[in-house]
Amino acid sequence: MNDKQKLEEKEIKKAKAFQILTYFCLSLSLISTITYMIYTILNSSNILNQVISIISVIVLAIFAVLYVVMGMFAQNKTVKTLLIIGSLLLSFYSIFQIVNAMFFPKDYVLDFTGVDIKEVVAWAEEREILIEQEFQNSDTVLEYKVISQDVKEGTLTKDLDKIKVIVSSGPDTSISTEVTSMVGWNLDDVIAFVDENHLTNVTIEFEFSNTVKKDIIISQDVIQEIKRDDPIKLVSSLGKEDELKNVTMDNLVGLDTFHALVYCGRNALNCSIEYAYSEEKEEGIVLKQSIKEWEVIDPKDENQNKVILTVARKNAITVPDLSNMTATEITTWATNNRLKIEFTEEYDDSIKAGKVISSNYIKGNTVEVGDTIQVVLSKGPIHMIPFTTVDEFVQWADENKIIYHIDYQYSTSVEKGKLISSSHKENQLIKNSDTIKLVISQGGSTIVPNIVGMTKEEATNRCNQANIICKFIYADDNTSYNIVTKQSMKSGSNVPVDTTVTVTLGK
Repeated sequence: MNDKQKLEEKEIKKAKAFQILTYFCLSLSLISTITYMIYTILNSSNILNQVISIISVIVLAIFAVLYVVMGMFAQNKTVKTLLIIGSLLLSFYSIFQIVNAMFFPKDYVLDFTGVDIKEVVAWAEEREILIEQEFQNSDTVLEYKVISQDVKEGTLTKDLDKIKVIVSSGPDTSISTEVTSMVGWNLDDVIAFVDENHLTNVTIEFEFSNTVKKDIIISQDVIQEIKRDDPIKLVSSLGKEDELKNVTMDNLVGLDTFHALVYCGRNALNCSIEYAYSEEKEEGIVLKQSIKEWEVIDPKDENQNKVILTVARKNAITVPDLSNMTATEITTWATNNRLKIEFTEEYDDSIKAGKVISSNYIKGNTVEVGDTIQVVLSKGPIHMIPFTTVDEFVQWADENKIIYHIDYQYSTSVEKGKLISSSHKENQLIKNSDTIKLVISQGGSTIVPNIVGMTKEEATNRCNQANIICKFIYADDNTSYNIVTKQSMKSGSNVPVDTTVTVTLGK
């Protein structure tokens, strides 16, 4: 083999190596980009505002595929070099984004609308975020579901320490509803009316009738405007007793007591209620039934026609030592027990910020589902603020429940309304037992002169000399014209400068 052949063989090997390097870099960019796309989709699919990111990585992946296809047909060495550089940059970008997402994850606030408050609190507890709850009545949002939140969906949770949510406490039972006569209505229409108007104290009894068809209302005791929790009693027809048929049992588990008993009554089933404590289900929900679904019951058979419904009831809840719990722990405990929680904050020089100062229930007290736990949290110590007006200080002190006492003194050196002295200096710690004492200037003082008997001109000059304002009025009497007959303030009185004195002149 001559030198020329050796050189050609060497160039061919070099070209093949370069081609392999090109394919390797293109493959690396394609694999890393596809991996980045899959990772982004899997970790962003539950966050609505990440749709743009998902679209972006898909477009990036498509570009990488086209880039690889284009590189496979490139022959020019310079073009291949640029392809290698471009592929490495694309690979670096994709790998960097994956590493950044894995080791520096970005967590976002979700849309909690319609979500059970238990789930929201559990989500927040993992991120050490306090959920501040406010309960409001709602006809459209189920009880204990979130109505709204003050932090927008998609907000980064980093540096977020509190989210306020409005939670549904169910329909407002104090609202009035016009109840018309439902006699002659079908039972299903009555049930729909009860549900739509959130009536909570309706009793439906059932009786046989030879003249009224089955499931038609026979009578009703209330026809007027009532509150949602006022009692209403209706009677529904079972039809003729000799037409009573066998019943294939439905699944009543999960229904509330009202709907379960209506089912029993309209089918002439003898249903009795037993109660069992449950932490999983709401009170009044059927937990189990003695007759299984699809079993056939003969309502006429007294031995067979016995259905026992087990209904959920909550245990009495014992209050733990809230003073040793954090706000997040208290929120979790209250939410898990379906208790409402209200937090307020006060400054306290002896209790650290975030710790409990007091609560309306103490350790060992018992409460029931739906009760409200009121907890006062410490904001830590408070310090004296600078202020320019007395009103500004009073507003601040009242808002923070600080005890204060204000005295007023005459002063020729301090402008009226300005501070002469204070028991606490600016930024000084204010203890719980402290009373802040302020002395405020009334400005300079003067002595009211005796101007009775003077002429109007003489009285005016004397008032000006004494730094008081004389307001002249006239009275019908027999004294000389423009002579002072009396003055509203006693002479010798010590009063603030520019005090107004009413002076009466003879007419």
